[in-house]
Amino acid sequence: MPTTIGAYLPSLLGSARSAYTTAPAAPGPANGPGDDAGAASQGSPSATVTLSDAAKVYLAGAAESDAAEVPLATVAADARAWFDQQYRTLGIKSAMLDGQVAVDLTGQSRAMLSAVAVDTAETFSADESAAARIALQSRLDDALAPHVVIARHTRDYAGLYKAALDYLDKAGADERATEIWQDQRKAVSKGLAAANAVRGKAPDTGDEHDPVHALLGKTTADGSAAPGTDTGSVAAKARGMLDDQENKARDNGTHLQLDPRRTTGQPIEFSGFDNRTLATVVLNPEASFSDQEARAAKGELDRRVRQDMLATTSTGDGGLGLLRIYGKMSVEEKAVMGVTTAVTDRVIQNYQTLMSLQNAVGGSGLAAGGALPGLSAYL
Repeated sequence: MPTTIGAYLPSLLGSARSAYTTAPAAPGPANGPGDDAGAASQGSPSATVTLSDAAKVYLAGAAESDAAEVPLATVAADARAWFDQQYRTLGIKSAMLDGQVAVDLTGQSRAMLSAVAVDTAETFSADESAAARIALQSRLDDALAPHVVIARHTRDYAGLYKAALDYLDKAGADERATEIWQDQRKAVSKGLAAANAVRGKAPDTGDEHDPVHALLGKTTADGSAAPGTDTGSVAAKARGMLDDQENKARDNGTHLQLDPRRTTGQPIEFSGFDNRTLATVVLNPEASFSDQEARAAKGELDRRVRQDMLATTSTGDGGLGLLRIYGKMSVEEKAVMGVTTAVTDRVIQNYQTLMSLQNAVGGSGLAAGGALPGLSAYL
């Protein structure tokens, strides 16, 4: 029988609220990957917490604006050394394989990606530059994703273009000097003017360099990428992955342990399961999974979402952070976590109210010490 889902999104906010309300009044900015565990551990008894890749990108982006400018030659030299090290470690010879990025650029700075993408000194291969361009575009899309949700709910596309302009203007001097940046900024400025002139719909700038128009064309109404494989196929793949672990456990003379509190047996490993796959196991279509498997998957999904929320609290950007998390969720994840249109609408309304109040008082924050309200304020 399908597992009854009793824990919805608000129940996950407990540790996130606690982490926020017990934090100092004026926390310092995140400094990068080294701070991830510290930020997350405020709401968890565990000493070490590994954040998801999405959370790492979010925190890295928040920290980049405060980073000091590094000479372009130094950035390029460091990037060259980094790529060479990746090839040795991974046993590959290119940053792109079969049209996909083959190296993890998550932890690299925006300045590094820009230097590689443009490659004015001809230091990098075509594949390395292509990988950097893809990573840069992905970061821009990620930064704009919550604003896409807001624009489609409020029909305020000027706000979306303003967010894109703000993101571009955070670029360093070297990135600003590139043709890519200049073309995008020109297109976004044109889009902002058009959105202000005709309210209520997304402007068509007709500019191939307009990143906002491109993003709107490849996202669904809630800002998330259009789904691909159907739920049934995901469930079948998950069933196979679980069966494979069970078979290996038996070959080792033991059993697959689904309860993390128990020390007997071979612990289940969810590292190969993305969030959509976990949610599909919880939803348990056609009773494909046991109650124990569904509970184990739900526990892992809860843990990942909680970590992403903790990462959001550490940036002080609760409303946009929540919308970013929601926007990346699949239909299956939203069903499990209780993320409905009503929930999204409430977050947007509260975010807009808080932004209006901040603009009215001319301050950078409403909470004590200038910090933005915690996640609980948006729900």
